[in-house]
Amino acid sequence: MKKITLLLISLVFTIGVFAYLTIHHYEVKSGLGNGDSICSISSKINCDAAAASSYSEILRIPVAVLGGIFHLVLFGFILFYKLGWNDESPYLKATIRFQLAFAAAVSVGMALISIFMVGAACPFCIAGYILSFINLYLGWNLISDTQEAFDINGYFGPYKSHLIMLAVVPAFSWVVSTMASEHYGLQDITKYIPEKIAIWKAGTEYAFEPQLGISNGVENAKYTLVEFADFKCPHCKHASNTIGLFLKGRPDVKFIFKPYPLDGSCNTAVQSKGDGSRCQFAAYALCAQKLAGKGLEVTHWLFDNQEKFFEISDGKSLLPQLQEKFSLDSKTMSECADSAETYDLINRSAKEGVAAQVEGTPTIYLNGKKLPWGHIPDVLRTATSM
Repeated sequence: MKKITLLLISLVFTIGVFAYLTIHHYEVKSGLGNGDSICSISSKINCDAAAASSYSEILRIPVAVLGGIFHLVLFGFILFYKLGWNDESPYLKATIRFQLAFAAAVSVGMALISIFMVGAACPFCIAGYILSFINLYLGWNLISDTQEAFDINGYFGPYKSHLIMLAVVPAFSWVVSTMASEHYGLQDITKYIPEKIAIWKAGTEYAFEPQLGISNGVENAKYTLVEFADFKCPHCKHASNTIGLFLKGRPDVKFIFKPYPLDGSCNTAVQSKGDGSRCQFAAYALCAQKLAGKGLEVTHWLFDNQEKFFEISDGKSLLPQLQEKFSLDSKTMSECADSAETYDLINRSAKEGVAAQVEGTPTIYLNGKKLPWGHIPDVLRTATSM
């Protein structure tokens, strides 16, 4: 009975892992995640990449939900056996063994997909894989053999409840998935996706110069995603997060960030002049790319810390932080950011936006065409699945 208790404890941890992965999945899918989850350690060890991947769902039901419900049913079978509510029989043994072996086999399959298809490992997913093999070890010989003969037809007779419980897994998973989608507002988003995709398909195609911006360096990509944004725009901060999560699961997408400061000091498309800090932030991102190839890193850092920097009127106060965090020499960065060449790049980038009918920030283009709601993960996933 000690082994049964250990198995039940292990299953509680397994269900807990899937519960976390379910919440994380919907946070990423809805764009509510902050891009800095506890299991996102690097580009290769990253739960966000797994959640953003197209492999994270089966028929729009998250794998995490299916796994959680599946193990909850398994927990029920074993708990009922421990409490004496299930008869010890070869059918119960076969059902438990099937669930344990199936979970372990799926873990192997998902691990291979993570390594070879997604290109990133999810620590919590790995924990789930390991637990599935621990469960298999603890539960394989849990129930002693009985003298009762085993006949597969028994599952359609006295033991049909076993099949019913297994059939509940996808059905209940669909219910949970639907409720979660409503909670995170994904149902409303889903209704409008076809309209946004139709607008994108029928839109005018624009040609953008890759050098007038900061690229993720992906070559020969199937899709090119272009974003015009301002570093003090709150909506742009949100878009930076959601687009970043989307890109982690899409190595076939080339991303180009183009600064579009909402300040006439460096963007002739804007009538009023500001304090110049928006222009300085754009210049720092471009110079970080030019001097050290760290443009996207600085871009994400500026957006992640937007609330701290919003009241800054002179961006030069950030130079020591940029030097400490990214090893960007303050003097060299200052000279680059103040140069006429850099400000010319910003203005040319902004003019590209004007020519492409940018009316506000952020504005996103996919393969040259404006994509409405392009900062929403499901819109991006739908458009890039065509």
